[in-house]
Order: sequence, then C-alpha cells, then structure tokens
Amino acid sequence: MKLLLALASLVGSAVAFAPSNIARTSVAVPTESATQLYGEYGASSTSFYTTTEKQETYDSLDDVLTTKCADEKLRVVIKDMLDACADITEALRVALVTVEGSENTFGDAQLSVDVIADELMWETCKNSAVIREGASEEDPEVRNTDTDGEGEYTVCWDPLDGSSIVDNNWAVGTIVGIWPKSTGLIGATGRDQVTSLVAIYGPRTTVLVALDDGTYEFSYGCTPEGCQLPDGSWEPW
Repeated sequence: MKLLLALASLVGSAVAFAPSNIARTSVAVPTESATQLYGEYGASSTSFYTTTEKQETYDSLDDVLTTKCADEKLRVVIKDMLDACADITEALRVALVTVEGSENTFGDAQLSVDVIADELMWETCKNSAVIREGASEEDPEVRNTDTDGEGEYTVCWDPLDGSSIVDNNWAVGTIVGIWPKSTGLIGATGRDQVTSLVAIYGPRTTVLVALDDGTYEFSYGCTPEGCQLPDGSWEPW
C-alpha cells in the first residue's frame, strides 16, 4: 500500500509540473503522434525553440534599436556591448585555453579566456563615448573609464561565465548590467538598471537585450539570406 501511495504521489507531482496545455489527467507515455503536437523541428524532432519560419528579410540591429529603444545614448552603449561580444566571439575561436596561474578576487582560478574576455570588455568601455565607469567580476572595483567626462553609464559584467567548461567546447556567456549616472553601481539595485545583456557563445553567438517593451535576441554573423547588404557585405548583427 505504501508503494502504491508513493507511486501515486510521484504521478501527481509529475502532472503538477506538466505544461498547462496538457490535460492533468493524462499520465500515459506520449506516443509519436502526440509528440508531434508540440511542433518540434530537426532530424530528431527535439528542437522546442525553432518555430519561426524563414523570412525574405529581417530587421537590422539599427532598425530594432531605433523603434524599440527611445534613448539615443542607450542605443550607443548597447551597440558598444554587442561589439565587445563580437570581439569575444572571435577571440574564443582562436585562443588556447590555459591556466593563467592567478585568481580573481573571489578565489576563482583564472583561465586565459577569462583574461582575454575581460580585457576586451575594459577596452570597449575605455573607447566608448557614453560609458563613464566599469566593474568586472574579475576585478570587482568600480573604475573610471571616462577621459572626456561625457559618459552616462556604469557597466558591470562577468566577462566569461562558465569559462571552466569552455575547453570542453560547451556554451559559455557574458553577462552585462548597465546603470545610469544618476545611480551609479554602488548602492543601486537591479530595478535601477537601464538595460542588461546576456551573450551566449555556442555553435552560434546570440545576445539577449532588454529594450523598452521587452527582450530581443540578436544573432552574430547572421545567415546570408537575412543579413546581406546591397553592396554584398554582411550585417554583423
């Protein structure tokens, strides 16, 4: 009886966590025809993500930012961060993964790719016309990068989250939070952020960006059908 009750409890838990569009009374093993109702794609019918069919044209990064991000300076800092993610993408393709023999402030052993990604982020901040301060997980101290005194934003980042698995060729990422000059970083909260970005470096590089009305995903090095310009060159995002 206890075994039956335990099994009943497990079944009940599984149903409780099932998607809302599945009947709560259905606990049978899905058949092949039932699986197809989810609309999976790919040779193994396992991609739950790919649901958008190919289009003739796609909006460019500038088009999306112009319509979905009202603040002109914020558009600039977003593009600066996307450029940094593009540089990190290229660096990961060629950099050897070696131990640096150093640790960050939190005691994590640094890898070569940690240092490379962090240096690229700092270089981007120093060259930006709108960034005034930066701070990194590798060096968690807010540092002034604004030589002209015109910067508007404080940028904080983890340059390469998950770097310990990069030598296995698994996906890693960059996490970025951006705060306005009015709050800075010290004492600010997540609600004070003007935007944030999460980059994922896998088989392709994608970056999720928070804009005025929601979150948008940008792909680096788009497909030729989607990103070729009239002069034959390609949109980077």
